[in-house]
Amino acid sequence: MAGKVGVSPRTVSRVVNDEGGYSEQTRRKVMAAVDELHYRPNMVARALITKRSGTVGLVGGDMTDPFFPALAEGIQQRARGAGQTMFFASTGSDPERQAEVLRSFWVRAVDGVIVFPALDSIDQLTDYGERGLPIVVVDDFLEAPNVACVSFDLEGGGGLAATHLLDRGCQQMGVISATVSPPRRRHRERGFLRTLADTRGDHRPPAMAQTDPTVKGGEAGLAELLAQMPDLDGVFAYNDLVAIGAVRAAVASGRRVPEDIAVVGCDDIEMSSYVTPALTTIRLDRSRLSAEAVAALSDLIGSPGAQRETVVLPVELVVRESA
Repeated sequence: MAGKVGVSPRTVSRVVNDEGGYSEQTRRKVMAAVDELHYRPNMVARALITKRSGTVGLVGGDMTDPFFPALAEGIQQRARGAGQTMFFASTGSDPERQAEVLRSFWVRAVDGVIVFPALDSIDQLTDYGERGLPIVVVDDFLEAPNVACVSFDLEGGGGLAATHLLDRGCQQMGVISATVSPPRRRHRERGFLRTLADTRGDHRPPAMAQTDPTVKGGEAGLAELLAQMPDLDGVFAYNDLVAIGAVRAAVASGRRVPEDIAVVGCDDIEMSSYVTPALTTIRLDRSRLSAEAVAALSDLIGSPGAQRETVVLPVELVVRESA
């Protein structure tokens, strides 16, 4: 190809790899030759030379949750802006599936991984960090080389939800948590319970239900709360899908929302503002999380063996019609 264009092989390499150091005219000639000759760069050979593959992995839990695809798109755009190609995989929060995904990424020599960790997988992530794989963990905390953590202040978000329901005059409250969230990661629930205890000056426990993080799960969770506390008047749900299900179940039981039962969700997915009643929720800024996660991963890739300070992102209460 270099002979066809009339430049050196090194110049061809710089153009193909977008490294700069050439004129626009040269770039056009090289790219025209690339198209004509159907040239395909050997990324494996490039990785052997540069020690970088130009690829990163994103490992998510549940791809059916509307929050994750929107977040993944933001991460992909940020990674593309940094010159990286993104690979996606979903684990369903299964640690064995996550192990398979990480093994696959490791074999394919990705430069780093952003992970929404599966249940009970901290040791697994620590092991890959110690091997030298840069990892950004979202919504959990661990200390290990080559690992950075980025999270929302979900405990603070739970506190905002509790304060809002108390300000509305709710007294008989319940929490619907998720089966996919282990006790050590139930930050939003802890914040909610702590705020109730601190504000009311007593330790009256709210009704508690645990369910799948889906609309149907929310319906089942609300039914369970009502069985425990028939005069229930306020609910904090694990996410917006659960909250939407709780609203549906409350209406089906003859309760009005928010007059009889106020409902607060978490995430602020797009549909939250379109359902009836529109959902009051804790907003998690997906754009900011995308930027912080990609920045943290780039730092780890550029500084092997480093540990990066945990980033905790603020959240905000969005008041709509359901509470």
